[in-house]
Amino acid sequence: MLQMKCPECDGIISSSLLVELGSITCSQCKENVIVKDVFVTTEAFTMYRDTLLDRIRHYRTLLKEIEREKISLGKSDVSSTAAQKSLNQNYAALRELLEASRGNYRLKISQELPLDLEWEGNVTNGRLLNLCTKGASIKPKRLHGFPQKGSEVKLRLALPDDAEPLSIAAKIAWIDKNKNDEEQNSITMGVSFINLNEKTRACIWDYILAHTGATDNLENSNSILSISQNKPILE
Repeated sequence: MLQMKCPECDGIISSSLLVELGSITCSQCKENVIVKDVFVTTEAFTMYRDTLLDRIRHYRTLLKEIEREKISLGKSDVSSTAAQKSLNQNYAALRELLEASRGNYRLKISQELPLDLEWEGNVTNGRLLNLCTKGASIKPKRLHGFPQKGSEVKLRLALPDDAEPLSIAAKIAWIDKNKNDEEQNSITMGVSFINLNEKTRACIWDYILAHTGATDNLENSNSILSISQNKPILE
């Protein structure tokens, strides 16, 4: 779950769109506030999103090490029940954190990836701005009229290491029109993927992990503020 602290009322704002929007309306005080200091919350942890993005490879490596240790302890005749229980708890918590990141990790795309967008019989190409396993932000290069929020589209996305382009059904979650465009025919849109199969999801996730680590790839990078929570915030 993605959350942030409302700077106006100190209430918690929860939304899966926090990685996409520049501002959001707080459901409690009804004020429109700037999106910043987003954190990911799971049953075991609360972690600032930027921290998670910066350390995700480290956490994946750590999870693999714990998996090997679990196997080793399982074969040992001298391992204690307490040690096994502690390892299992750490493994479960870390796995939950990584699963949460899989849906909330949005990678800023710095390279040109072939992308086709099909909408109401029209086919156009576009530029992928960012990507996660739940959706993407896209800037279509040519559109005949504007699609509506909620419209369904089809994407064909070619990733470098995949032989065939990915075919993805999606729904338009938001649209931002470029008011400075003289032709008034330039938009940026956010799409949410529909019924993404596990193979396609894995391809997207593998691409994201292969291109993380550089600070210029992190979306919405913000400074860390102190937030009081019942669960620990990892920094």
